[in-house]
Order: sequence, then C-alpha cells, then structure tokens
Amino acid sequence: MKSNWIVVLCLLACLMLPSCGPHMYKTMSSGTDDVAYVIVIKENTDRTSYDDVQLVIDGSTCFYGKVYKQKAKRKAPVVTVKPGKHNLRVVIDGIVHADETVFLGLQETKTVLIR
Repeated sequence: MKSNWIVVLCLLACLMLPSCGPHMYKTMSSGTDDVAYVIVIKENTDRTSYDDVQLVIDGSTCFYGKVYKQKAKRKAPVVTVKPGKHNLRVVIDGIVHADETVFLGLQETKTVLIR
C-alpha cells in the first residue's frame, strides 16, 4: 500500500517538473495582409445619385463607382492601399468634394464621407 503511494507521487513529480522550466515563447504570423482600405460613402439624408466618382490617391486616379449611403456602408466598394500616409481626394463631375491627408495603419479602413 505504501509503495503504491510512492509510485503515484513519483509519477506526479515527473509530470509536474517539466512545467516548471523556463517559459519559451513563439511568435506566429497572424496571416494579415500588409494593406489598408478606403471607402467613400454619403450622408443618409443626401438624395443625390453619385455614379461616376473618381478617387485620387497620391495623384493616381481610380474610378470608384457608385457611392452608397452610410446605412448601406457594407455594400460600398473597397479600395486597397498600402498602410502609411496618403492624400485622398474625391472628385465628382470635376468638383472636388473631399480632400484630406490621412495616415492609415495595418488593416485600417478609412471612410471618406461626402457632404
């Protein structure tokens, strides 16, 4: 009976001793891409239809498409850019509606609101 307790204590000691050693940490990549996002939306009360919108990012123009209201934000097309400092300009029918300089972080989404 006494030898059974000794065997059980030895097994417990063998199981617990490795967990008392120095802690080793690993870093793993989370799998996120090195990108940021820009979307253009309009106010909910705005009834104007914006179909041919140009989004100018750091001097290069990309055609954005249709602009949705704030409550339909999830439908809005997303433009992918590199994280960092960018100059964003929204041009509709030759008129500049928004012009701002922003700093975008990793996986950050900048929402440009047209008023």
